[in-house]
Amino acid sequence: EDDPDMQNFIDMDARGIIQLRVIEAVGAEKFAEYLYHKLNDFVQLETEGRVKVVKVKFMENHKNSAIYAA
Repeated sequence: EDDPDMQNFIDMDARGIIQLRVIEAVGAEKFAEYLYHKLNDFVQLETEGRVKVVKVKFMENHKNSAIYAA
């Protein structure tokens, strides 16, 4: 949300060039948490509650990763 080019992204989203998702924090830990909730909501909906996401591992590179589990 604090990207210096945010207005450009907002403009591209408004023109249909991209689908913008603004995330409060983008460190590995916060991104793993964000993905967990997005994926779990989707999986729950698609499987009518029969399947849930247990945890998400997000890797920025071979030296930095984070795991989020609820």
